[in-house]
Amino acid sequence: MTVNYLCLTYMSHNISISVLLVLFLTLSISSKAQDGESIFKSTCAACHQTTARKLIGPGLANIHEKRTEEWFTQFVKSSQTFINSGDTEAIKIFEEYNKILMPDQALSDSEINAVFEYIKSKSPAKTEATSVETVEEAEVPFEPSEEDILVGQALFSGNQRFENKGPSCISCHHVNKHGFIAGGELAADLTDVYERLGRAGVEGMMTGLPFPQMKTSYQNHKITEKETTQLTAFLKEVSAQRYYQRYSPSYNNILLIWGAAGAIVLMGVFPLFWYKRKKDSVNKRIYERQIKSHN
Repeated sequence: MTVNYLCLTYMSHNISISVLLVLFLTLSISSKAQDGESIFKSTCAACHQTTARKLIGPGLANIHEKRTEEWFTQFVKSSQTFINSGDTEAIKIFEEYNKILMPDQALSDSEINAVFEYIKSKSPAKTEATSVETVEEAEVPFEPSEEDILVGQALFSGNQRFENKGPSCISCHHVNKHGFIAGGELAADLTDVYERLGRAGVEGMMTGLPFPQMKTSYQNHKITEKETTQLTAFLKEVSAQRYYQRYSPSYNNILLIWGAAGAIVLMGVFPLFWYKRKKDSVNKRIYERQIKSHN
């Protein structure tokens, strides 16, 4: 009787520990997924979705079925280093997505693991009816108005200021459009960006600010939702019409000519102001004053 009681007590104790352990693991995974969600939305969502839909980068649905956590961690920390190491899968992704390098992420292993768990929790269950290569979601057609295109052009060129006073896009980017002054070369040419990335990808860049220079320029000067739509409308128009545009000439020679002309004018004007002061030496004037005072 005593033995049976002790056995039951022991079994009950073990069951309680097991239940508590399961609860602890469940809460731990849930907490990690929540942390991963906040990191994903602030760091990854500009270029990736947890579905199979492509943005700037691939959709990450069921990433745990395609890649190991170790592989995922190395790619997130420094995709360029991983590509240069010769990893075939990393090179394949790089080439498939227009050779756009994912910026290195200053995340710890535990943070990357939390993101991995979050993506895993959001991924659709793998069944006999669905393979790991989930069917991509169809993109909703985007038919912008002529007004949106024109306003987007004005915002891009700097003829209209952004609501939050951010710098104009043309400061760093160029688009091939007749009558448009050549843009900056600090960042990529955006002439065909809409064709390459689609609406979701283009808008994702503007709202998520995935690249360091963009983040520095716009994190305190956010582009509004309406402005994002207008800029996307303009870039769609540029992408569609690029084959019918004359090549935008370089304005370097024009700037050089006007700069030289301005320098010549200034060199001709300034001597007029100094003509009388330079006619005689300063020492002569002092000498004459001293002679006069002596006499």
